[in-house]
Amino acid sequence: MLGCEQLYVGRGAVSVLVVDGRSEAAEWLNELPGDAFRKFMAVAKQLAAHGFIPNEQKFRRLDDDVYEMKLRHPPLRLFCFRHGRNWVITHGVTKPGARELRTQVAKVKSLRRRFMEETT
Repeated sequence: MLGCEQLYVGRGAVSVLVVDGRSEAAEWLNELPGDAFRKFMAVAKQLAAHGFIPNEQKFRRLDDDVYEMKLRHPPLRLFCFRHGRNWVITHGVTKPGARELRTQVAKVKSLRRRFMEETT
């Protein structure tokens, strides 16, 4: 069973995906050092407030409906997809190489497909 837990609400909402009562994104975020956690939360808050972040140093589109929030120091990525005006964060990783990035994008697409099937 899939659901969401909201982090921020503004023009849209930013939430973490919950799969069978567990949020991989929330668990990963909570294990980050305080500074990295605060940086990601600032990006999520900005995303909720404005609906999009045009700065590719912080946020970029990877594929159809697959996006990543980016930190340079430390090099971390938080993956998400858009659902209407809302954003759903699926999981996070240390900056992946090109091959691993394709795997992460496929994971987001799979979770998004499942989310769309179960919530509509």
